[in-house]
Amino acid sequence: MPAAQRAQMQARISEVAEALFTRDGYAKVSLRRIAKEIGCTPMALYGYYDSKFDILQSLWDGVFDQLFKKLGAITAPMSTPAASAARSENVQLYLQSLCTTYIEFWLERPDNYRLVFMAEGVTQPDVSLFLGAPDIVARYSLFQKTISRLCPNADGSKIKLKLDFMLSALHGIAHNNITISGYDWSSPEDQVGLVVKAVV
Repeated sequence: MPAAQRAQMQARISEVAEALFTRDGYAKVSLRRIAKEIGCTPMALYGYYDSKFDILQSLWDGVFDQLFKKLGAITAPMSTPAASAARSENVQLYLQSLCTTYIEFWLERPDNYRLVFMAEGVTQPDVSLFLGAPDIVARYSLFQKTISRLCPNADGSKIKLKLDFMLSALHGIAHNNITISGYDWSSPEDQVGLVVKAVV
């Protein structure tokens, strides 16, 4: 099968699966149902994906690609010495911008948030395997490196503690705004400001 045709079919499978997972929940959707929506046999799907979780992982990859592309747009100016020096004068504001963009991404895409962090029927080992993948760890190191610049005297364990606290707080802010939207939460930007100050 030509590469273009294969890519087109994979995209179609992902599109249908994402719609079903979003509407009915990952746990309630079978490969048979995905195949029926597409108009092929369940066995045909195995020519493109190894399992239903493999399809979900590909969707997660797509979401994180979009997320870190947005974050990358903020970090891009740091690639030149002049821009890097300018950024260094206020790394705290830079970190706050990263964190605010991170939260805004999920708030603008609540279905993606649920798909990644709230999918029923996904085991903890599966999630750990995905989040522990080298490319995901490398992407999140952006936050770790920025914290290290703010706290040059902190050792590795202290930097990790700060990173873990910050990510837990960011996910908590996003989670509360998405799942308890009826409550009048303080603005995400203001909450992020407090989180960054606590980290520093």
